[in-house]
Parts: sequence; C-alpha cells; structure tokens
Amino acid sequence: MPDATTEPGTRKADTTTMKSGLRQRIAHLPLLGTATKRLGNHDENLMGWALIVPWFLWASVFLIFPFLFALYLSFHEWSIISPETPFVGIDHYVQLLTSDLFWKLLSNTLYFFIVNVPTQIVLALGVAVLLDRIVRGRALYMAGYFVPYVTSGVVVAVVFKWIYAPDGYINQILAVAGTEINFLGSTTWAMPAIAMMVSWKFIGYYAIIFLANLQSLPETIYESASLDGASEWQQFRYITLPLLNPSILVVVILSTITAFQIFTEPFIMTSGGPNGATKTFVLVIYQNAFSYLEMGYASTIGVILAAMIFVISYVERNYVDQEVSV
Repeated sequence: MPDATTEPGTRKADTTTMKSGLRQRIAHLPLLGTATKRLGNHDENLMGWALIVPWFLWASVFLIFPFLFALYLSFHEWSIISPETPFVGIDHYVQLLTSDLFWKLLSNTLYFFIVNVPTQIVLALGVAVLLDRIVRGRALYMAGYFVPYVTSGVVVAVVFKWIYAPDGYINQILAVAGTEINFLGSTTWAMPAIAMMVSWKFIGYYAIIFLANLQSLPETIYESASLDGASEWQQFRYITLPLLNPSILVVVILSTITAFQIFTEPFIMTSGGPNGATKTFVLVIYQNAFSYLEMGYASTIGVILAAMIFVISYVERNYVDQEVSV
C-alpha cells in the first residue's frame, strides 16, 4: 500500500499497470482470453464481468437449470422410468396445499425452526464471547468447537441415535433418578431431541462467524464507554449487539435454511416417525421422488419449499439488517 507521500499520478500509473497485468494473465485463458480480445480495453468493467463468468456457469448448471426444471416438472407428471411427461397444470399444487400432509410438514418445520434457530444463536454467541476472552490456546478451542460441524451428518445422527436410545447414555443417567425418556419414540420428545442435536452440530460454525465479527470491533469504542461509566453488560447490550448485526443476519438466514432443509437427521434417526412427528419437507421430497417415483409431486413440494425459504429470508433480512451508527 503506498504511503501518504505517494503522488496521485504515481498511484494512478500503478493501478493501470496492475490492470494491464491482469488483462495479460486472462488473455492466456481459452474462453476469457477470447472475450478479452473481442471487447478490447475500452470497458472498465471487463475484469469484473470476466471474473464472474465461472460462477455464472456453475450457477447455471447447478442452480438455475435445476430450479427451472423442477418448476417445469411441478406442472407435469413424471415417474422417472417413463419418457412421457403429461401436463397436469396446477393439480399438484392444489393436491399439496389442500392435504393434511402439507400442514403437518409445515407444523413440524416451524416447531424445529422455533426451537433450533434461537438456541443456535444464543449458544453460538455465548461461545464466541468466551473465545474472544481467551488469549492462550484460542485456536485449539476454536478447532474443538468446529469439529462437530465438519463431521459427517450421518455419523453424528447414528451416534446420537445410540445416545438417545432407551439404553443409551442419557437414559442411563436418568435411571439414577428413577425415570426414563423414550426420546426418539415419543411424539413429544422426538423433534426437540433432533433440534438439540442439530444445534450442537452447528454451534461451532456460527460461533466462528460471531468471533470474526467480535475481533473486528474497535477497542476505542469500549474504552470511551468505560470512561463514561458503562458496565460490561451495558457495553454488550448497546455496543456489541448492534455492531454484530451483520453476523447475526448471516447466522439467522443460514440457520433458517438449515431448519427448512433438514433431512439427514430425521431420515437416519426416526425415518419421519413416530406417527409423522419428525417428517420434514425434504424427507417427503426424497420419498416421493425415489420411493414412489412421483417426480412431479416431489418437484411441487420443492418449489413451495424454495418459495417459503425466500420469503422468510427476505423478512428476516429486513427485520434484522439495520443501519448502525456509533
């Protein structure tokens, strides 16, 4: 970075040299090089457009096309094994939205959302605050909290299925008090048990996000607040929390998407039971697509699920994301 004494003309020349060097590197690439030669050096935004081309190609193949294809299938009947896809209009949407299954799935998902999202945010923020106060060995603690997140969801689900079993560790401890809970076999306890397990798995990941934001906050603000007589709680409530709005928004949206797309845990631990208490949208999509071969109906559920996630994320963004001035 040039110092304060660097002349404006020199800085402009350095920037031009950097752009020229980047253009020369791109010119050697097969596709981007051809685009660079055709567009020439007149477009100042050429570098930006060239750099987003790989992402756009990836998104087109793995995001845009699958969504449009699912939208197309939602208006058709397709059993995968048959090449015929007869048009059925909005029959699938009417069938889904007027069925008891949809409202059961929505109820289960909202219950998981209400239990899981606040739990993750509060615990992850608490872990981040504790990690921020640790000076020696912080990296070791961070790695320890992050391990559950990078562990396979199938492995975690199998382990917790054993822990929650009637003869598992938790019930062995509860037996000392003369009680026992059938966690995965009870319509009351099955979803909270899965929600707590998912929260445990993601706490470390969200804590790292909060910690990165905490360590970027300026110390001068807290020094000024201390001189004005603000307690630690007042500093946290009126300074830290408002400045954590960006990371809180990210965590809220990510945990919301996780709540609405949960699949591995109920699939491995309960198969949607007992009595449909842990059935989720993605689990039913999987069952309709690959067990019943009703790809059109499964696509309809997927489209409705995507729309709900978009609407809820939009509302959360407008509610959580606020301008902060200090």
